[in-house]
Order: sequence, then structure tokens, then C-alpha cells
Amino acid sequence: MAINWDDITKPNLPDNCGWRGTYRVRYSEIGDNGLVMLPALADYMQDAAGWGAHILKLAYDDTVDQGIAWVLARMVIHVRRYPGNGEDIIVETWPSGISRRVATRDFRLMDRHGDVIAVAQSFWAMFDLIERRAASWPDWISERLPNPPGPKLIEPPLHTPFTHDALPDIDSIKARPSDLDLYGHVNNVRLMQWVLGAAGTDARPDFHPESLDIQFRSECRVQERVKLRQKDGFAAITRDADGVDLVRAHVVPRNQTAVA
Repeated sequence: MAINWDDITKPNLPDNCGWRGTYRVRYSEIGDNGLVMLPALADYMQDAAGWGAHILKLAYDDTVDQGIAWVLARMVIHVRRYPGNGEDIIVETWPSGISRRVATRDFRLMDRHGDVIAVAQSFWAMFDLIERRAASWPDWISERLPNPPGPKLIEPPLHTPFTHDALPDIDSIKARPSDLDLYGHVNNVRLMQWVLGAAGTDARPDFHPESLDIQFRSECRVQERVKLRQKDGFAAITRDADGVDLVRAHVVPRNQTAVA
């Protein structure tokens, strides 16, 4: 999908549900071209989402006692410019709506001059921490979501673009304890790293794509072995034990037009 960056700039940060924070690019987050890698930007947005949920009393600490938590189901990211080491990045975020028990949250990333460098939309589902499956929404969750929500900065396609063609195996990975987050499964940013690690031409890494549409379909647990499959910008992380795709993604390289 084509992005009109002037339109991304126009909406104001919502007074009722917006959050803004500043992140500085660290040396460990840049690639061999000297620019921050996409998973680092996603990490900033993950952190910002937590703080944004905190002001609405919908963060992990507010839900864990009920045995539920938000999990990321999908993320669509478009990057206009990748900043370099030491640059400050301003992240603005707000909830942007609900559809079929999935909540969306938008992100706008700017440099210190106020120029927009990236935009993203994330999709969140409620997760039962005991049963390890999707959970229904208690009424109090709906009551704490902002009304009205903030604006949607982008309108991604209904589903993550994917191919019907067979994808060749590129790599085999075993989930390690260091890959896990507080939910006990491999963190979504780590899964993103795995996908981008073989997303380029000839299965080379591409940590600076123009856009990424990534769907998290099922959790990856510790010690599980998965295959990374990729071809022509389409990628999947597939569990060895049963052949289930845990992640599907569409990656568009720089200087190409995203396919909606």
C-alpha cells in the first residue's frame, strides 16, 4: 500500500488516549550500514504500547491477576527513513479502534525535527495465560478502552498478504530461554528478527525493508524447533512437530512499492 506521508503528519496526538516517548538509537541496534534495524523500532513501539496501555489501566499489571493479557496478533510497519546511531526517535501511540474483539493501536515515529520517519498499526487480542489460547473480553476491558479512539493513520489490507506457492526451507532454529518474554513464549520482536534474517535476495538478511506486514498466528514455546521458510518476500516460521505456521509475513524491500 502506498503511504501519503503528509497525511500521517496531520492528526494530533489524542488528548484522551495518546502517549509520547523518546528513544535513542543505541550502537547495538544498528546494522552494518550504520542505521537502526527494524526490530529495534518495533521494540520501541512495543515498549510505547505498554506505557500507552498503562495510562488506560489496561497494561499487563492490570490484567495478569485476571489470568489474561494482550498479545500481538499482527503488525504492519512502513518506514520512510531509518535513523542512525545516537539519533533520538519520538514515538507517539494511541488505541485506534476495535473490530471482532481485536483492538488496534497506531504508532507515529518522528525524528527530533518533527519529521515522520515511520508509521505502524498493531492488532491485539486477549490471551488466556492459563489455557494458552485466545480469551473472551471481560466487560471491564471494553469499559476502559477510549471512546472515541484515536484516528487510524493507515488502512492495511484485511489480511496479511501471503502466497499459495510452496516456500523453501531456509534455516532451522531452536527456541532458547533467552528468546522468551514474560508470557513464557518467544517474543514477537525476536520472531521478527528471525523473519528478517533471511528476507533479502538469496535469503540474505534484510533488516531495513520498506515495509513489513507480519502475522503472529500461534505462540512459539521454549525448546521448540522451527523452520524458517522464505521466497520472493513471503516468509513463514513453521513448527517442526506439526507443520503449523506460527508466523507469516510479507516483506517489501526498500525502493519498491508495497503490494496491498
